[in-house]
Amino acid sequence: MKIIFMGTSNFAVFHLKELLNYYQIVCVITKPDSYSNRGHKLTFNPIKKFISKYKINILQPSSLNTKEIFNKILKYHCDIIIVVDYGLLIPSNILKIPKLGCINVHASLLPRWRGAAPIQRALYENDSKTGISIIKMNNFLDKGDIIYQKKCDIHSNDTYGTLYNKLSILGIKSLLYVLNMFFYKKNIKLKPQNKYNIQATYANKILKKESKINWFLPAKKIECIIRAFNPYPGTYFFLNNERFKIWNAEVTNNYINKNTIIPGEILFIDNDSISINTINNILKIKIIQPSGRVPMNIKDFLNNRKYIKLFSIGKILK
Repeated sequence: MKIIFMGTSNFAVFHLKELLNYYQIVCVITKPDSYSNRGHKLTFNPIKKFISKYKINILQPSSLNTKEIFNKILKYHCDIIIVVDYGLLIPSNILKIPKLGCINVHASLLPRWRGAAPIQRALYENDSKTGISIIKMNNFLDKGDIIYQKKCDIHSNDTYGTLYNKLSILGIKSLLYVLNMFFYKKNIKLKPQNKYNIQATYANKILKKESKINWFLPAKKIECIIRAFNPYPGTYFFLNNERFKIWNAEVTNNYINKNTIIPGEILFIDNDSISINTINNILKIKIIQPSGRVPMNIKDFLNNRKYIKLFSIGKILK
């Protein structure tokens, strides 16, 4: 089976690495090299870095809507195109090239969380489960017929990092299962997504402004955002114009006098947490990172006299 692989991220690398053990990859297509913000140094994306070690043809078009790229793909006579976190829309003329079509590995249970950030949005919205969907691609973003789905529970301590790893493993297992069905020409029943459009949600790209903690949100919502943005892009607040990141927190249901709530106020400090008022319950900060420092637990954090003085009861976090 001749495969063209399209992908860009580390999630895509995980899948490509395993595929190379079992199948013939005739070409890899990824996004163009880019210049970093610092130093304007040319950088390679994760797929480009990975595939450079192999003698495999690589294409890096800025667009797939050209006759040149169409002809280059056509000459490989591929049986299937596999797309994993690629980042560019694929035009219909390319979708029609492979005998078995183009399939996409998506990190959610479609039609929930179509779009760019499905793992983070599932955590952000406190979903109890997510999973992997493998779809036959069409002209619309993440709306192709479902070939296969596999569920994955989201645990209360899952972060973007831990869930990303779990779904990477689940993704390649699911993909190999589907490719095995194609290889042995098993009957594959497609499930149209349009039957479930009422369940559709969109996982919009994470914006930098979402990283700043809004203490007027419920404590549980803030805790979900912290987990959704760990390790990237992180969540933060300001105190005395100094920025602090929160990497771990928990919600307590301690009684709060609703008439005296001041969101962001430091209520209690103990050996392992700093308790902060929100619009309803208390959020206990467990792991914190001052600007320019490494993340640390609260006990180590409060060993610094500067922070003992700065983080006093009654102060308001911004």
